[in-house]
Amino acid sequence: MIEIEFIIGSLEIGGAERHLSQVLPVLKSMGISVRVLVLSDKAPLKPIFDKANIRVSLGPNLDRMPSFPRKIIRFIISLTRLMTGFLRDRRTIRHAFLPEAYLFTAVAACLTFFPGFFIMSRRSLSNYQKRRPFLGKLERFMHKFTSKALGNSQAVVEQLYEEGFQKKKVDLVYNGIDLSPFQNLPSKKELRKSLGLDQESLIFIIVANLIPYKGHEDLLNALGRIYLKLPTKWKLLCVGYDAGIQEQLEVQAEALRIKDHVRFLGKRLDTPSLLSASDIGILCSHEEGFSNAILEGMAAGLPMVVTNVGGNAEAVANEHTGFVVESKNPVALADSLLKLALSPESRIKFGAAGKEKIEQRFTLIECAKNYAAFYQSLKK
Repeated sequence: MIEIEFIIGSLEIGGAERHLSQVLPVLKSMGISVRVLVLSDKAPLKPIFDKANIRVSLGPNLDRMPSFPRKIIRFIISLTRLMTGFLRDRRTIRHAFLPEAYLFTAVAACLTFFPGFFIMSRRSLSNYQKRRPFLGKLERFMHKFTSKALGNSQAVVEQLYEEGFQKKKVDLVYNGIDLSPFQNLPSKKELRKSLGLDQESLIFIIVANLIPYKGHEDLLNALGRIYLKLPTKWKLLCVGYDAGIQEQLEVQAEALRIKDHVRFLGKRLDTPSLLSASDIGILCSHEEGFSNAILEGMAAGLPMVVTNVGGNAEAVANEHTGFVVESKNPVALADSLLKLALSPESRIKFGAAGKEKIEQRFTLIECAKNYAAFYQSLKK
């Protein structure tokens, strides 16, 4: 039996964490032994793993400690936990997700001369390294001690090559989503009624936390350019938690005279229903790895307008399942949004093509199968 320990900083409700919470139960059902080591004690997603009988080992709660000593103690404890595990178990495959877990795991593997397979997963482009150049250099240095690297888009894979990974040591496994939340939903009319949305409105939707690099400012500027050409009734639904910029965006919307058309919904658990009740999906981020938000929009049958960053263009085929525009370009974004807004036929055509693409290439089962094939290749 293949045995894998997945290592991650937390089980907060983020993209990589949700990805593991969906994929690991499927891998376990395929006969692969999986467990999770979490460096912190932050784990709101842990009940999902508990339900699937997947063992999760959490770090200690250090919240009562002052900030500086807390960081030092957390560093020591995390490294000790990993090194102890490497010394006790030399055979299990270790698979680290996200930069923090990767660095801790790589250092522990080196210090214990771990002879087995150590894998890193890169889930985004490496722009974060520019913000922390020392850690970026350390991460690139540790690549030479890493058995394999996995990217979730071709754009990420190309960056891994540039950072020094040999091509034979890098593989690509695209994200996949669970389609069941999008099946057997009520009609769009019923969904809008239950969600308090106007039946006649043209509804745009963006599912992205309110973080500057997600491009909400660009989106508001784009809509501000075209709002007089849009149908009288239109709404923009912004789904995602506020990381501190919502007030700024509200001021911007008011200055652009579109505030009454914009609704900030915060974190929601009914995203599939909101997507299925909408007309046009948007992701206008400045950086991205491979976005599940795009896949979910396509699964709901929405035409997507996305920026040409990361793997966005690998999911959305320009002028086939939506439009791909340059990032930080509100003019180009506005033009594509207006084209779809004024063409119900294109919305239906692109939406149907996108849904078919998801069902063929980006399901959760397909993703899990690709992971399983990757782990089997290590065994061989």
